[in-house]
Amino acid sequence: MSFRKILVAVDASPQAQVVFEQALELAKKESASLMLFHGIEIAAKLTYLTELEVKTQQAQGLLQIYQQKAKDQGISAEANYRAGEAGKCICNLAQSWKADLIVIGRRGYKGLTEVLLGSISNHVVHHAPCSVLVVQGEPLAS
Repeated sequence: MSFRKILVAVDASPQAQVVFEQALELAKKESASLMLFHGIEIAAKLTYLTELEVKTQQAQGLLQIYQQKAKDQGISAEANYRAGEAGKCICNLAQSWKADLIVIGRRGYKGLTEVLLGSISNHVVHHAPCSVLVVQGEPLAS
C-alpha cells in the first residue's frame, strides 16, 4: 500500500514534534504530500470572538513553522485549521482532501481520565475514511 496524501494532526504539545517527524519520514519514503492540521477547541464560557482570534493566530503560527520544516525537507505541505471538535474535523478534512493516511498522536490517557477528557485519536480511529497511524505518547494518568 502506498500513501500519496498524508494528513498530520499537530498541536503545541511536545509530542506533536514526534508525530510530525513520523509523518515527514513517511512522506519522504512515499513521495507523498502533507496536510498539516490543527484543531481549535473553543471553551464555552470565554468571550468567543476574542478567544477565536487569539487561537486562530496561534494555529496559523504553529502551522507555518511545521509547513516550513516540511518544505525545508523537500516535502509539499498544505496547512489547515478549524474550530470545533478536533476528531470530527480531522475525519471531515481527511474525507474532503481524500487523504490516504492520518497520522495522529495519543497522549496516553487511561481509565477515567480518558473517559472524562475524551480521546481524539480514539474518535479518529473509529471514524476515519482512511488508514490511521497513532503515535503513542507517554502514559499520563490512570
